[in-house]
Amino acid sequence: MALRAQEYALFGGRTLYIAYYRDVKNSATLRQQILSQQVDAALINAEMIAGLFQLHVAASRALLSAQSDSLTTNSIHSELVFNLSGSRNVTDSLRRFGISNETTQLVVCAFDDASLLEKLQIEGTREDVDKIGDHLTADQITALKKLYKIQDTELEVSSLSDAIVCRIATKNVSK
Repeated sequence: MALRAQEYALFGGRTLYIAYYRDVKNSATLRQQILSQQVDAALINAEMIAGLFQLHVAASRALLSAQSDSLTTNSIHSELVFNLSGSRNVTDSLRRFGISNETTQLVVCAFDDASLLEKLQIEGTREDVDKIGDHLTADQITALKKLYKIQDTELEVSSLSDAIVCRIATKNVSK
């Protein structure tokens, strides 16, 4: 399966490359590579992603922060992971949305350099990026609804992905 490339014209044509993996076997090694800054990419627990739009909104926020020299985290890739959360707590956001030693479903993102994704040597099955979000179980959906404080009545008029994106987009203005 090919990488997905998303160009952001509003940010000088910067490009986000996205890959999706299932049955990942070397999460602990990958996590250590990120923590030791051997690789500069975003490794995201796919169980926390309801759809591609969620990633695009977080990436846009990360690019905006980078463009205005106002990153909350130490890199644009960790900023992307941080922006997936509705919380303003960096540590909690990175812990919940980033890779853990037990992660088996992984979304990998890199800005501007697709070769970063290949350097990771992920031991897993690459899937079509359009399948991100299709993997969610009922328990994972319930956990996402609880995390983002989404009520069932809201889901009567919008999708889970849309509700999550609203939380991401407004996290700096909400209490």
